[in-house]
Amino acid sequence: MMRWLALGILLSGCRERAADAPKPVVAASPASPTAAAARLDPLRCLELPPRGAEGANPDWPSPRNSDGTLKRLPPGAPGEAGYTVLFHHDDFGAPSMQLGLLGSEWWSWEAGGSFEPGDAFDVRVVVYRERTREALEARFPTVKAKSDYRFVSRAEALGYLDREIVELLGYQAQPDEEYDWRPTIRELEATRRVIVACLP
Repeated sequence: MMRWLALGILLSGCRERAADAPKPVVAASPASPTAAAARLDPLRCLELPPRGAEGANPDWPSPRNSDGTLKRLPPGAPGEAGYTVLFHHDDFGAPSMQLGLLGSEWWSWEAGGSFEPGDAFDVRVVVYRERTREALEARFPTVKAKSDYRFVSRAEALGYLDREIVELLGYQAQPDEEYDWRPTIRELEATRRVIVACLP
């Protein structure tokens, strides 16, 4: 009898602690991959939208960087339906958020630190499932001054996005938080929706 009473008290305490614990915030996601796909332009799964003039800096209008490379590279190979989908490096947030997920924001063949203000790097990210590194590198090669690709698995990408969205929602909820994280949260949620829709 005493064992049952002790177990009841223990379970009661666990329930109280669970009720008091902060509830995990689930990142916004579509109800199903089918629902997400229905709202997504089918070409998005195959083509990387080009960077428009919104990222251009009027103080440095040149189409080339200080090292002679183009700020906007020509289109590369399209994604493979259901297996790969392409993004721009900053679709995953600022490099300081990524903690090594994608590597530097500048060209992978450069050590960095030698660039000038106004330089911009058209680094692309391939999110994939069921593909080997060799197959990815063959389809999306990094070629100095012509293309620069980073690879991240679907699971890694979604894990990273979910963690960052939850963390930023936590910052945004702080009463003394002065920075507005909502635009960054929306960008990360948009990246997540594309991955879920294109790689169900």
